[in-house]
Amino acid sequence: MYARIDDELLDHPKMAIAGHAIGRNGRAIALGFYVAAILWCNRQGMGGVIPVEVLDQFRTFVVSPATIADALVVAGLFEKHTRGYLIHDYADYNLTAQQVKRQRKDWRDRKRAQRSGNGQT
Repeated sequence: MYARIDDELLDHPKMAIAGHAIGRNGRAIALGFYVAAILWCNRQGMGGVIPVEVLDQFRTFVVSPATIADALVVAGLFEKHTRGYLIHDYADYNLTAQQVKRQRKDWRDRKRAQRSGNGQT
């Protein structure tokens, strides 16, 4: 499954704002965290929601995940959510959780049919 990331993200002013809020090496830290969050949400079918309990999965040795997430909120890339954080505009560019599940099921079914010799290509 693929997640979508805008190639303009590298130079986007919001990434500069988040990087400034983090401090030293902040832009690279913010970018890595943001991309990891998008990939995690896509893989888990979370529709852009990152529960606060999973933030530690994105731990760095430099800055706490909560500090990075809060910097992304300041920049407008994340929003506070009742469960933790929401990636701003996630659903505008990535599949919903339901679409991801349906597409994965379709791929599994197609592969199963191919293996049995009855399948479509």
